[in-house]
Amino acid sequence: MAVQAMAEEPFVFSGTVATANGLTVSVYPSLVAVEPLWRDLETRAVLTPYQRFEWIAGYCAAGFDLPDTIAILAVMDGNKPVALAPFGVSRRFGIKLAQIVGMPISNMDAILYDPTYAERLTPELLRDAFGALRRVGADIVSFHSFVPLWQGQPNLLMGLPHVPAPNNLYLGELDALDAEFIEEALPHKRRTNIRRSKRRLTEGYGELSVRAAGSADEIEAMHAAFLDQRGKRFRAMGVANIFAAPAFQSHFRNLAIASLGQEYPVFRYHALYAGDEILATSLGVCTPTHYSQYINSTTIGSASKYSLMGVMLSALLDQLRSEGYTSFDMGLGDFDYKTDWTAATTVYDSLLPVSPLGTLTAPVLLGARSAKRAIKQTPTLWTIARSVLAIKTRLLGRG
Repeated sequence: MAVQAMAEEPFVFSGTVATANGLTVSVYPSLVAVEPLWRDLETRAVLTPYQRFEWIAGYCAAGFDLPDTIAILAVMDGNKPVALAPFGVSRRFGIKLAQIVGMPISNMDAILYDPTYAERLTPELLRDAFGALRRVGADIVSFHSFVPLWQGQPNLLMGLPHVPAPNNLYLGELDALDAEFIEEALPHKRRTNIRRSKRRLTEGYGELSVRAAGSADEIEAMHAAFLDQRGKRFRAMGVANIFAAPAFQSHFRNLAIASLGQEYPVFRYHALYAGDEILATSLGVCTPTHYSQYINSTTIGSASKYSLMGVMLSALLDQLRSEGYTSFDMGLGDFDYKTDWTAATTVYDSLLPVSPLGTLTAPVLLGARSAKRAIKQTPTLWTIARSVLAIKTRLLGRG
């Protein structure tokens, strides 16, 4: 779906609360129109990797289905941007939803904001500002999987009505570890397992190293290994490999290549090598201080009997910490191995009605999200649901 063409000039919304706080709200119709403000705000903003300009611009260029209308909300103090939320508005479930652009493939929603303005960016002001999206036809403003606290700063979205999201997010701190190496901070049993795996892998497969892709050729090699490893894992699970889709491949490779040589790369490939063979990969989205492991892969060969992701992460996290990263996450989704490195963090969804139709439908949609969480957080129900999904995937594959 193509984004509708609109005039490039923003409209300015004179909200009562924003005006009282000495601020204005503007709605921009394209990434191009707001890029200078966005990049300026990023230099001083609280933001997750999924609100970086490059991540969202890359998403729009990669071939994913796009919203009907782009509506980027900017809260301004004169000519200075102090908060920004990039929305796309599309018709779903018979209503028009405003959602963060890139939400379908991102791990967390948030708004960018200047923390020195946190006291002025009140819940009342945000409600007032989001009301401007009525002007582009929105019925509901929707946020998915936002954290209550981000790198020591409060998430302003917690001032809106919210409910727990279906999945937890797995967050870890790098600057709080009282150990020279990450491995030393692990429980004894886990630490011993990783050290034994390192020794056996070195003996059987060659010298181990974890390396970041430093050239387009290395990106291609790691990407090929990732696709092969992840594809085989998914087939064994009876799950379609969504990362083989052209849009995902384009998004990952283009962002990684564009990030080469940057002081603060947006997207990075890392791989665990044994000699010249890639045993595991990690693909991550970054801010200057945070690494979000978007997806990983491991070989299904004979080396898979060892703790490949443990070996990979113990070296990768040490590298990231040495480069100035202070925190990391392992994304949404509850898997036991994540708790070796991170803590399960409850994240939240919010649906804010901005029209009479939105007021009628928001409780129904929130109820559906709550039901989904109940299924995913109940092991028996989630096992049944995964089995049904696997059967559906196999049947579709035969068709």
